[in-house]
Amino acid sequence: MTVGELQAYAAAALSRREGLPDPAREARWLLAHALERPEAWVLAHPGDGVPERAEAVLRDWLRRRAAGEPAHYITGTCPFWGRPFEVTPAVLIPRPETELIVECALRLPRGERPRLLDVGTGSGCLAVTLALELPGARAVATDLSPSAVLVARRNARALGAEVSFAVGDLTAHVRGPFDLVVANLPYVPVAEIPGLSVEIRGHEPHMALAGGEDGTDLIRGLLSDLPHLLAPGGHAMLEMGPRQRVSLGPVLAGAGLAEVHRGLDHAGVERVLVVQRG
Repeated sequence: MTVGELQAYAAAALSRREGLPDPAREARWLLAHALERPEAWVLAHPGDGVPERAEAVLRDWLRRRAAGEPAHYITGTCPFWGRPFEVTPAVLIPRPETELIVECALRLPRGERPRLLDVGTGSGCLAVTLALELPGARAVATDLSPSAVLVARRNARALGAEVSFAVGDLTAHVRGPFDLVVANLPYVPVAEIPGLSVEIRGHEPHMALAGGEDGTDLIRGLLSDLPHLLAPGGHAMLEMGPRQRVSLGPVLAGAGLAEVHRGLDHAGVERVLVVQRG
């Protein structure tokens, strides 16, 4: 088959699966990975023949995708802030809304060698990105999952970021002060997990999703730790679910933290809570 024919075949196969927003776009992305070529090359070479091995790989991927396996786990990679990150079923797939944390962090005033902490690092996308975007930063990242930390280490090494990693529950194994703390902790209420798509509830790590009864258990724990972690004037940025900010007000007040900003996604939904220690 030619590149164009195989892309059309893949798009038709994916269109039979409900819930995919853009089957043609995903088909091109998967084909590009199977061919080990950029998507632009796929668009520019519709008449080229496809090697048998690449066709066999794509057909296997389409079978796995039809069974609900996330495309990023199938290819083993996911873009974040313009860089390719390795992902495995040991880590949550980075979401576009998590890039809001990076956007908010880069707007802050900072010293020459800011010290930053990423709690619940997963793939390491936040720690690695900020370490690369903030020259001179001293980055530390933690995760409860040893398997996740292995993935994050590989991403730091592959992308040339200097990050120190620790395995542990929230901030149990780190000592401040930090100028910046970032976190994308589990924030899905337990009762809502059965209603998530099969890609999420059936394949992504449960411990990276479930945030307790209202989704804020771990967020509350981290907020309570921030007065001991942040340097005076330091900031923290936490991803959260819609409407969860309201229930976090008493925790902020009790910890002596001031809310300075709320990051909104492209739909205008509150996604990132930015607080500062006085």
